[in-house]
Amino acid sequence: MKRFGLILASTLVIPLLVTNANAKVKKYGVTVDNCGFDYDDEDFCTDKRLKTYAQVLKTRKPNFDKDKILYIFQSSDPDTGYRIVLMDTKTKMVSPMMHSFLKASDSRGNLVKVNSKGDNLEFDFNVNSNKFCFKGNISAYRDAYDYESGPFCYRYDPKFKELSRDF
Repeated sequence: MKRFGLILASTLVIPLLVTNANAKVKKYGVTVDNCGFDYDDEDFCTDKRLKTYAQVLKTRKPNFDKDKILYIFQSSDPDTGYRIVLMDTKTKMVSPMMHSFLKASDSRGNLVKVNSKGDNLEFDFNVNSNKFCFKGNISAYRDAYDYESGPFCYRYDPKFKELSRDF
């Protein structure tokens, strides 16, 4: 009977722990709608990150879709490249993207140039558009692609309040 009680308790507690890991966090005047993604070590809700988001919202002008900020930062693990969060300057909502953005490489791991300047990665977006494009490799659990000659593009969907990939 004691064993049954432990099993029952663990089945009730473990889902709460998993759910809480991705729950919304509100602190320093910002709300992050997702702290992490499955099989991804990046924590978008550390105290340091929350302070940074608040500072960015206070000091930077919108650079995307009229009133939003695309904030690009080095991942906590330098081998996983860059991460991006979308910040709504009106609501102070911060929405992380699930993909990591890495330097372009071929299937053998050799770096590939993505533009005439010789860069291995390039971000393209502006304040007058809801479209964001990236030249390089993208990576997420079960959703990774090497750069092949064209950019990976995303559009902000106001209905769902998220960036959706264009195919």
